[in-house]
Amino acid sequence: MPTIGWLFVAIVLGGIIIGSLIQRYRYRKLKLIYTAFGQENYFNIISKLNSADVPYKVKVPMQGMGARERSIVDNTQYDIFVKKEEAHRAGDALRK
Repeated sequence: MPTIGWLFVAIVLGGIIIGSLIQRYRYRKLKLIYTAFGQENYFNIISKLNSADVPYKVKVPMQGMGARERSIVDNTQYDIFVKKEEAHRAGDALRK
């Protein structure tokens, strides 16, 4: 029986390591420029990037953790990424 327990732990740890490597590979050419909390802050930042024609990608960590209760205060985290070549333009757009 203990062998099955260790096998399970090895499979879970292997999955975590492979998952983190895939995430690192997917975002290797992108730079995190802003982390917004709440929809109001998120839409404010996105509108600035759109007005400057800066392409972006958004990652919402912990979105796959199942249904969560809706609270009055929206603290959803939005990680906003741009291509490394566009980071300077994105920074200028956010300062406006």
